[in-house]
Amino acid sequence: MLNIKKYIIKNVQEILNTDKNIIVEIPKNENMGDFSVPCFNLRHENFKNPIEIAEKIKNNFPNNYFKKIEIAGPYVNFYLNIDVFSNMVMQEILENKNYGSLNQGYKENMLIEHTSINPNASPHLGRSRNALIGDFISRLYKFTGYNVERHYFVNDIGKQIAMLVIGTEKYGKENLTFNDMLDLYVKINNDAKEDESILNKAFTYLNKLENGDENIRNKFKKITDLCVQGQMKIFKQIDIDFDIFTHESDFVYGHITDKILNKIKKQGRLKEDEDGRLYADLSGYDIPTKNPVLVLTRSDKSSLYPLRDLAYNIFKIKRNDKNNLIVLGEDQIVYMKQIAATLDIMGYKAPKLTSYSFVLLDGAKMATRDGTLVLLEDFIKATEEKLIEAFKERNLTVSKENLNTLMNASIKYTMLNVSKNKVVNFNLDKATSFNGESGIYILYSIVRINSILNKTDKEYNTNNYKYINDIEFKIIKDLYAFPEIINNLLETHEPATLTKYIFNLTQKFSKLYEEVNINNEKDQVLKASRIVLIKNIKTVLTNALYILGIKTIDKM
Repeated sequence: MLNIKKYIIKNVQEILNTDKNIIVEIPKNENMGDFSVPCFNLRHENFKNPIEIAEKIKNNFPNNYFKKIEIAGPYVNFYLNIDVFSNMVMQEILENKNYGSLNQGYKENMLIEHTSINPNASPHLGRSRNALIGDFISRLYKFTGYNVERHYFVNDIGKQIAMLVIGTEKYGKENLTFNDMLDLYVKINNDAKEDESILNKAFTYLNKLENGDENIRNKFKKITDLCVQGQMKIFKQIDIDFDIFTHESDFVYGHITDKILNKIKKQGRLKEDEDGRLYADLSGYDIPTKNPVLVLTRSDKSSLYPLRDLAYNIFKIKRNDKNNLIVLGEDQIVYMKQIAATLDIMGYKAPKLTSYSFVLLDGAKMATRDGTLVLLEDFIKATEEKLIEAFKERNLTVSKENLNTLMNASIKYTMLNVSKNKVVNFNLDKATSFNGESGIYILYSIVRINSILNKTDKEYNTNNYKYINDIEFKIIKDLYAFPEIINNLLETHEPATLTKYIFNLTQKFSKLYEEVNINNEKDQVLKASRIVLIKNIKTVLTNALYILGIKTIDKM
């Protein structure tokens, strides 16, 4: 489909005989046209006055797609020909179920690591934002043609696992389940505050682990496998999956961490502090700390997480050194700068970072160690219960399948509807509302579209579209903008841009639904045109919701 902005830019450059960048704006005032070119900074060999340049553009511009071109001071305003434009947009969407994708990732591989939470307990609501944003980015790249690999890094030999091993030895039961993990973790950490021998025992276990103790290794593996399986089961409830799981232990047992220490040492950057810990000297790099170092080992030379993380990053870089992304909370930005600097010392380019802010519930952050959290599993149940209650109030029932879809929509739309760099203050009532900016409101609009389509027995497909309502033209312009929205998302990774677009489009459809009765329309050309319009709205909404990780439903 023709890109109108590029079309305007190309023709203005030819008219002015220049390769200078041409700015094309969307006027805020609809009376000023659909597109506008400011001429302040444009030059021509015969004109210096921007108004004269604007006149030259207007007088020489081909009028194929515009009903009129007007001058407003130093601006050239372009007014689209509704019939030509509508036919172009409607036919393109009708013939392309993947509308919105420009196949930007053709023959390209994309590696995305996200979530990678410690396998020591059930994931909490705060951590779910990483999973939701990571899944959004994964789906975005897949939608635009990339072959996407979703990676998960399993911290299977860290201190948290050692504490769980000790917890199971002290409090464990014969048939230990994943649901027991959080209580055990909280108990043993509280005990460790009173008994320092517990922490010492944890470090002893870690040292034995790295030195090949099979008994300790089996204990760690049993705990880790149980936790990861439990976590994946919960993420599966919100339709989030992963392709490749890599364990930290792979790099320790294979002595890859030793090789990394040697690489840093060869560059003269490996140092030892007064406690006997090895660290990477990052002086000269832009690290916003007083002491720019990255500590890599404990005093007994057993590895710390950053050393194993370096090994993992090198593994990912070797797998894909071109398209390599990682999603982390904003509290990890400095840490990633340390990792990037250390990778640079060894001659590697770090993954591209997408960061996000925290999630609040009733104004409080959530943390695992003290047990002050809201588990994602519990929150999913609470959301489902809230939805069941809302349906009962309307004397309606909801199937189990639809309930799961609506739960997903409620959580995902609300979480992704806030800029990733801003704090999410989650409100369950708003998230499960049938009105306003909610996933249910969006899905209900698709149900309305289905209801209209189910009442017509004709398959409308025409090259002669007719629209007479102002809201129809506004919708068509929104539909036309969808591919550009998606293309920009590949740069920004900002899910709120897409949720706002969806809500805006849905509001316009609701207005159309209120103003016109499509099935009772006597003018058959107009009726056919409107049927195609709402089918195309459904296509765009469905594609956008797929990127957000939200399925559609046929009826409520």
